[in-house]
Amino acid sequence: MFDTVGLDGFVNTKERNRLGVSLSMIFGIGIYTLIITHAIGLLRDPDTFWHIAVGRWIIEHTAVPTHGIFSATMANAPWVDQQWLAEVLMAWGYDHFGWWGLAIGTALCEAAAIAILLRVLLGSLPPVYAMFATTLAVVLWFPHVLARPYILTTPILVIWVAALVQARTDDRAPSPWLALLIVLWANLHGSFVFGIGVAALFAAEAVLLAPDWQARVRTVRDWGFFGLACVGAATLTPYGFKGLLFPLHLINMSALIYIGEWQGVDFSKSGGSSLSLLIWLLTVLFAALTLGWRLPPTRVGILLVLLTMALKHLRYMELLGPVSALILAPSLASFVRQSVTSKGDRLMDELALPANRRGSVISAVLILTVTAFAVHGKLSPPDVMTPAAAMADARSHGIKGPVFNSYKFGGYLIFSGTEPFIDGRVELYGNTFVKRFIDAVWLTNDQLPKLLDEYGITWTVLEADTSAVTLMDHLPGWRRLYQDSIAVVHVRQTKGG
Repeated sequence: MFDTVGLDGFVNTKERNRLGVSLSMIFGIGIYTLIITHAIGLLRDPDTFWHIAVGRWIIEHTAVPTHGIFSATMANAPWVDQQWLAEVLMAWGYDHFGWWGLAIGTALCEAAAIAILLRVLLGSLPPVYAMFATTLAVVLWFPHVLARPYILTTPILVIWVAALVQARTDDRAPSPWLALLIVLWANLHGSFVFGIGVAALFAAEAVLLAPDWQARVRTVRDWGFFGLACVGAATLTPYGFKGLLFPLHLINMSALIYIGEWQGVDFSKSGGSSLSLLIWLLTVLFAALTLGWRLPPTRVGILLVLLTMALKHLRYMELLGPVSALILAPSLASFVRQSVTSKGDRLMDELALPANRRGSVISAVLILTVTAFAVHGKLSPPDVMTPAAAMADARSHGIKGPVFNSYKFGGYLIFSGTEPFIDGRVELYGNTFVKRFIDAVWLTNDQLPKLLDEYGITWTVLEADTSAVTLMDHLPGWRRLYQDSIAVVHVRQTKGG
């Protein structure tokens, strides 16, 4: 069984610091401050727009959508909105507090997840090592900290995996009541399937390491019952069994290769997500080789599964960071034991204790103070995300009818009241449609003129650097209406026009 060292194993004194604050709270406040003071970066995802619009629709109709609302081309296609509850919360936050509401909510969720992660790790590791592991998780998390539905599930992810790890440490199956987290998770975001998958990996580990046949049968029974509870909990959404199967359908779509976050790692790039993963990977390898880590083969296997997922799809990076720290911490505890030798060490150990009521109040006041200083002036998504000027010009000229738009602009079109040709809901449009669109926009075939005629397109709004813009300039029957550094608008010429 895996070794685990409690917090008292590293704390030589039970004396609490006078303020009663904790290391995890201090770390969380620091992360919150860093995020909220760079709030504009949270709004750099074009899908945020359509998430708000869908949330408003759900509130207005008191129902979840079952077809492609807001789409000009897939209005009647079936659609499972896996993120409906998160979208309701996003719409409510935006309508009551504007973009600052979304920014604050995003920062709080991420800071809470990181604080919880550190709090859990402090139960197995000395403060310095716990903070180091948490920082590594932050390195992978930060490139994907955006005002999107999945951010609401980050605290759930940490709590879920921590509970699974504790169950394995105690050589038992998790309580079936833990499956209630899946109910909330499944209504917030489709990543709940990952949570069930991690549970399956731990179940396999438990069965494999059972000491005898009788124990193995008991383990299969207990973990099997927990697994059934999780699957049942995942169906407690407005979509029932369809909601359970939807994420599996999504991750198997070939069209995902056209979406940045679903692409594989390219270490030749000088920045972004690939750089974050490279930093994490090199750091872990250096630590493992220099410290001589000896990990159970099953935990190494789970880590390799997570790493393979992250290498195949950048989208899984934010899962690799916290989950790897949680699953490895109990096994690494014996390698990082250290004695308290200095006043600085003793202070860290005092801070490692959980906060008391006074510390909680102080932390809340600090968060409110940081928010008050940070929330000033107007906040809105970066201009590069919104073809606002292009859309305004099109309206001023009375341009109407079906539009052909860049994939990136679909969310903003929905948000501004225009039904797009395509938007970020790749599962709604399907593999064939998305591939045909991508090929047409980047001129890998002759589909663009055919698409324009087939769907009766009367105007286009495309990213300025798109290959299709050049073709539109030379396509008979079309003329350029507007251009700026972000978007270009072309309109179909009428007879005599």
